[in-house]
Amino acid sequence: MQLKLARFLAALFAIAIVAFAAGARAQVVQFDTAHGIFYEAPFRTHMFVYSPSVTLTANPTDSFSVYGGWEADVVSGASVASKAGPAYAATHPTADVISTASVNDFRNVGKGGFTAKHDNTSFGAGGLYGTENDYHSISFNVMARTELFEHNTQLQMDYAHNFDQVCDLVQDPNALPVARLALPTSKGCFTSDPTRTTHDIAIDSFQGSWSQAITPVFQLQAVYTLQVIDGFQSDPYRSVVVGEGLKSQEYEPLNRMRHAVALRGNYFMRGFKGALRVGLRGYRDSWNIYSGEADVEVEKYFGSKFRAAASGRFYKQTGAIFWSDDYAGGNPPLGPKGQYFTGSRELSPFFSVMGGIKLTYATVAEDKKVLGFLSQLRLVAAANIVYFNYDEYTLGGQPVTGAFSYLLNLGLSAGF
Repeated sequence: MQLKLARFLAALFAIAIVAFAAGARAQVVQFDTAHGIFYEAPFRTHMFVYSPSVTLTANPTDSFSVYGGWEADVVSGASVASKAGPAYAATHPTADVISTASVNDFRNVGKGGFTAKHDNTSFGAGGLYGTENDYHSISFNVMARTELFEHNTQLQMDYAHNFDQVCDLVQDPNALPVARLALPTSKGCFTSDPTRTTHDIAIDSFQGSWSQAITPVFQLQAVYTLQVIDGFQSDPYRSVVVGEGLKSQEYEPLNRMRHAVALRGNYFMRGFKGALRVGLRGYRDSWNIYSGEADVEVEKYFGSKFRAAASGRFYKQTGAIFWSDDYAGGNPPLGPKGQYFTGSRELSPFFSVMGGIKLTYATVAEDKKVLGFLSQLRLVAAANIVYFNYDEYTLGGQPVTGAFSYLLNLGLSAGF
């Protein structure tokens, strides 16, 4: 599978090179690069992630485009390896109930694809191959889009399938879930190390969207997303104190179905010379997590080249049906064999508030090339702060307060 995808990406790049050399008048080559920085420090993790990406798109004709690219995540920090609730921590004040595992990872992803257009209909396909120390991912995606009623209505369908593998510690196949041990380190993963094994994960993602121009200044979009996951979904490094002296690798169901519905509106305010964007999103899954999200963005145009935007988002979710902050304090895991238990904060009840700003500079060549050689140039800088409030999640019996994460994004797009 890896060899087939490598050949597929190589073929896409070959098409782009041939198209560039052909010198067709319709040809446009676009270079995009983005760089993101994520930092989080409220959970003793001091997690830092740097995410660069590069994409090259070639349009040999008006009806066909091909792209190839690379993206990565460079991760450093620590992860919460084990977790105990307030009851256990209160009776074991000197116990090492919270420990952190050092995290240093480098995720590499190669991607490629194409889009073909005929009249008002477009079709696209692509694939990617990603590797990291403890996770491998191969996926492909297809897209179909059509425009109706003089381009005022757009319908689009997307489908993607992932063939993923995650590393784990070799476990006793006859042991109960509470006897499973957490993976201590990614060393030895995807090698012949007899103490390491891998689990398959299959992910099917479907999305349908409808976009409508209601008036010349107001657009509406509705999106439905369905995702079905089959395979190992626990964090292999995370362990939970589930009883007196018993620390076990978290154990989550092998199947998960996720639904989401989103509605977005975009209104151009002529007098203000700007745009107002509002979005609502609802979510539920088979683990009994429900969530709601509302976001708003106001963007102001300063002339034809410069824009500034301010945005905000509120998000709230319930916890998974098997999630608990304190299994040792009288909340036993669910299931006939004591399976399904996790202390993950991502699966706990919480809400978050995000605020940020974005600056955009965009220009298109008219009488002469931009900087003497570009047909277009776009620069983007964005900064966001996210505040988290956890209703039940604690560390070592202490509530988590002042939880913040910080995001900085820089992007450049150039057309030739």
